[in-house]
Amino acid sequence: MSFSFEVKESDLLGRIGTLKVGGKALETPYMFPVIHPVSQIVPTRELASMGFGGLMTNSYIIHSRRKQEALDRGIHRLLDFDGVFMTDSGGYQVLEYGDLELGYDQVARFQSAIGSDLAVTLDRPTGYPQTRANALDTVEYSLKNAKATLKEFGEKRTVWVGPVQGGVYADLVRMSAKSMVGAGFEVLALGSPVQVMENYMFAELVKMIVAAKRAIPHSVPLHLFGAGHPLTMSLAVALGCDTFDSASYVIFARSGRFMSRGGVMTLKSMKYLPCSCAVCAKTSVKELMELGHDERTKRLSIHNLYVLREELEACKEAISEGRLWDLVEERSMAHPRLREAFSEMSKHSRELGPGTPALKERGLFVRSREDLERPELASAGARLAGSVRRSSKTAVLAAGNVSGQRSAKGADVYIHHPLLGPYPAELDFVYPFSQTEAWLPEQASSIEDSKKKLKALGYSKVKVVHDRRARSRNVRSRRTRSGASPSPPSSSARSR
Repeated sequence: MSFSFEVKESDLLGRIGTLKVGGKALETPYMFPVIHPVSQIVPTRELASMGFGGLMTNSYIIHSRRKQEALDRGIHRLLDFDGVFMTDSGGYQVLEYGDLELGYDQVARFQSAIGSDLAVTLDRPTGYPQTRANALDTVEYSLKNAKATLKEFGEKRTVWVGPVQGGVYADLVRMSAKSMVGAGFEVLALGSPVQVMENYMFAELVKMIVAAKRAIPHSVPLHLFGAGHPLTMSLAVALGCDTFDSASYVIFARSGRFMSRGGVMTLKSMKYLPCSCAVCAKTSVKELMELGHDERTKRLSIHNLYVLREELEACKEAISEGRLWDLVEERSMAHPRLREAFSEMSKHSRELGPGTPALKERGLFVRSREDLERPELASAGARLAGSVRRSSKTAVLAAGNVSGQRSAKGADVYIHHPLLGPYPAELDFVYPFSQTEAWLPEQASSIEDSKKKLKALGYSKVKVVHDRRARSRNVRSRRTRSGASPSPPSSSARSR
């Protein structure tokens, strides 16, 4: 089966792209809702009408309970869905219940026979907690099955997904990902995040994803198993996860949990529905509580899916506008462990830099210590280090928004940046030198610091020109060629 992945826009490691499987296409980032092949609470047709063009289900459950019917009709007719079907091998059942009574070849042959578009080879999830020796065993077992599957069934009508294992052992994750790429897989999937996330180990999740991405070429999309939570989605997207799958929407609904942009709430403790989706706009907490369990579960499941879809669209828009970092930071305020994960992400600015556009139409916000590690600032600092050349003995340092101060007779002109220090006036319209808004008094570079840097370059005299209208030496207003504007550009003005 033909497969391709084309990246259209990117920010950090997040990317908007087109994933094509056969004649079907999905726009990434994308979340596959996981459906139960026997007792699905939300009909697949309704999922399709909500805009979900791809679903995921478990081939082991189908093999156990609807095997012959699936072989006769194929998975798309069996489950009444003509979009992209991704099937799991049953590896998660191994983690939960022990070994399956099926070999890699039986699992692969069945997935191919029922017409799975994307199929995961039989793996052994690492899980958590786990010893290093056991984690290594899961890596080797999964790789052995993956290679054998690709060799025997690689020319069939299914695109095979290579499962990356290793758990919280970053070196094993990287080794697993590198081996899967070397084996020839066009799509990889990072396993074992569910138990890590259930234990609120979000910083460990960051390390796992970073370790995998370090071994994966830009052309290979990465799937993240079981990552369907509105608060962690932007984080995973920013780190380079292109697709996800999750059954959280229905698992949460069964226990009466209500997803929201700020987290998950319990329906019975709520008074209002802070949502305007197709479900919430037509009902109330009281009416939902009065429903039978199955109907309430269905409606909450649909609501949760709308929340997840909305968050996915927010991630795409943030990528398009160049503000994915800001979105991750905003979401991180919901929980201290998420804030810890955001802090961990900020340590990997070098990995995040290549996908970050050199030019953006939005101002750069610096409002936390972590923001000092933004790849835009790191890139600007690197450019600045190689662009300063002294051509006279005198330097003019413009402090604040000094209108028209671009040149001075017999002197080199610099402008003070609150974080980067002095930069040549010629760079004033180069992003993000004059497009930074910062409020970090304890971290800001002072005028005296900038003067010292200039004198270290060999200037015998540094003249400071102040702007009395400047609100603070720690605050820079955003300027562009079209002038200052506190509002974002319109969608029609953005370059696609």
